[in-house]
Amino acid sequence: MRVKNAADMSSIEGAKLNRQHIRIMLISGMSFFTDAYDLFVIGVVLLMVRGLFNLSTLQIGMLASVALFGAAIGPIIFGYIGDKIGRKYTYWMTITILIVGAIGSAFSFGFVELFLWRFILGIGIGGDYPLSATIVAEYANKNDRGKLVSSTFAMQGFGIIAGAVLAVVLLTIHVPIQSAWRILLGFGAVPTLTILYARTKLGETPWYSLYSASSKTGKGSKRHKNYSISPRDLWNKNWKYIIGTSVAWFLLDVSYYGTSIFTPYLTTFLGFSGIYGPTLASALILIIAAVPGYWVAVALIDKEGRKPIQAIGFLMMAASFIVLALFGSAFLAITPLLFFGVYGLTFFFSNYGPNTTTYVYPVELYPTQYRARGHGIAAMSGKLGAAISTLVFPLIIVGLGKYALLGMLGIVAIIGFLVTIVLLPETKRKSLLETSGENEILLITSKLANEFEQLLSHIGKGFFYMEKRLNSEIDNAKFFESVKREEHEADLIVHDILDYIANYGASSISYRDVSHLAERLDDIMDGIEAIGARFMIYEIDEVEKEMLDMENVTVKCFEILKKSIELLNEVGDTDDAEVIRNNAIEASRYENEADNILRSSLHRIMQWDDAKKIIKYKEIYEHMESLSDRCMDSIDVINDVAIRYKYITRNKH
Repeated sequence: MRVKNAADMSSIEGAKLNRQHIRIMLISGMSFFTDAYDLFVIGVVLLMVRGLFNLSTLQIGMLASVALFGAAIGPIIFGYIGDKIGRKYTYWMTITILIVGAIGSAFSFGFVELFLWRFILGIGIGGDYPLSATIVAEYANKNDRGKLVSSTFAMQGFGIIAGAVLAVVLLTIHVPIQSAWRILLGFGAVPTLTILYARTKLGETPWYSLYSASSKTGKGSKRHKNYSISPRDLWNKNWKYIIGTSVAWFLLDVSYYGTSIFTPYLTTFLGFSGIYGPTLASALILIIAAVPGYWVAVALIDKEGRKPIQAIGFLMMAASFIVLALFGSAFLAITPLLFFGVYGLTFFFSNYGPNTTTYVYPVELYPTQYRARGHGIAAMSGKLGAAISTLVFPLIIVGLGKYALLGMLGIVAIIGFLVTIVLLPETKRKSLLETSGENEILLITSKLANEFEQLLSHIGKGFFYMEKRLNSEIDNAKFFESVKREEHEADLIVHDILDYIANYGASSISYRDVSHLAERLDDIMDGIEAIGARFMIYEIDEVEKEMLDMENVTVKCFEILKKSIELLNEVGDTDDAEVIRNNAIEASRYENEADNILRSSLHRIMQWDDAKKIIKYKEIYEHMESLSDRCMDSIDVINDVAIRYKYITRNKH
């Protein structure tokens, strides 16, 4: 879908949940199903191949974690590409890697081959993270965005279960271990293959379409946006969100992936032996505890909000891990079911809380031009935490014991709770413009760009007709008739702007700034119309040189106003906020010059003997001088927006 104007975007943001939303969620969710399957099935596969390949404890950790190290690289690579060339085409790159990586893993004949193919597979998995999340978020309506993005992520639960269930089925029907592990790894290519056709029908996202269209100089366009951004600028504008989303995801994945992948391995310490028993036990934990957590989050995320869900999830995870660390051995002495009941709570609250919200948050907190990169940074951090934990968990279990490990995970979850409370905002049911901080600028420069351009055009025509009258090229009646027509058209546009932002649900700050700018521009047009009315009513025949001087100065001020509005296109990524400030300084000089012309003219006409003529010309000069004041008022609004936008993007929340 290509968005052409503000009305299109408004209809997308305000739409009710519909079949198109579900379709896009399922397409992206199926790839996420595959991601989860590929990542977590290795836990069961390791039980099968450790004897076949004579794996050491270190090699087990390396095979368990290598895909996650690849998944830590993928988000950065494909997040960057996704922002540069678009979501649609980058998505296809990740698909290819997922299919090839899964098939290559299945046909490995030793530790080294399997290690390399799992690493390649991991790059594709990691690349899919920012793309799936961004695509769904940029198609979603604002009231159900959390539900749709978290539903995409919740498909992870089915992917995890699929691996465990398929393993149980293969073992139940007595498929030889030598074949079973290959089937398990090769099956990772199947879900992706089933949605290839559906993906060919998936177009570019509305948000990226709007961004790419407004970033290019079209035919006849006078404006051009430069959305390039350096790593330093990205950090300066988003440091709090980068830290908050990345650290929270890192801490979550340290516990979640380590415990998930090694659940079959951990069950061997609790009395389950062989391959079938641990595999069945881990499958039951996932079905009973993990999957329900995902869908509780889906049901509540747009009602309770992201921040409380993430905070509660971390806090309950911490409590569960600490209880197991302190009383786990006593629970086992009573019954293993008690231990696994509390252990299952760690999965439930992970998925109800931070495992879901850390995936949702990043796509809501970054502007369109680097939304995929922002998500990629957070996903990279998470997968790095997952990789580290899966690599060292076997060593910690052997060196310190499982209860020490559980206690450490409790501390990790407490830190995650604190990070959430301190660094992350609430984003539920808000437009992406508002949550990402690009609201004020895009409302003026993209969504309402056409309206503001038309408004400026009518004002420019008003000045044109004034100049023609002052040069005696048209009479008073023609002057008034022409500017009255332009004033009427300008009023209609201002009404459209105010109606749009009222129905759009913009933030109070954005509403104030956009409405003030529109109204101040309308004041200029009203001022020109008032001058035309007085020329006609007072039947002005004699035009003075000072009137031409005043008009010339005011037009210069208006030209600066137009340039300042155009510069709002650049203010998010360049130093044009400073240029806008300098424009305001220059415009104030013209305003002062108009004041001087007014004082000089009033002093001169007060020497006349005709009182009626004095009143007529005094009013006209005062109205002409007020035009420069109104231009200056508009420039001040733009200057305030530019300064605040620069500040907000450097110091968000």
